[in-house]
Amino acid sequence: MFKQFISRIPGADVYMVGSFVTFLSFFVLVGLYLLLVDKAHIRQMGRMPLDDSSTD
Repeated sequence: MFKQFISRIPGADVYMVGSFVTFLSFFVLVGLYLLLVDKAHIRQMGRMPLDDSSTD
C-alpha cells in the first residue's frame, strides 16, 4: 500500500520521513523533559487538585 503511494506521488517519501522525524523528536524531547524535570515540582503539581488550601 505505501509502496504504491510513494511511487505515484513525487516527493511523498520526503513528507513521510519528515513526519516520522517530527514524531520521533517530539517524543524524545518529552522523554528528556520527564527525566530532567524536578521531581518535587511533579509531586506538587500532582497534589494540586487534591489540595484544599487554595486561595480564591
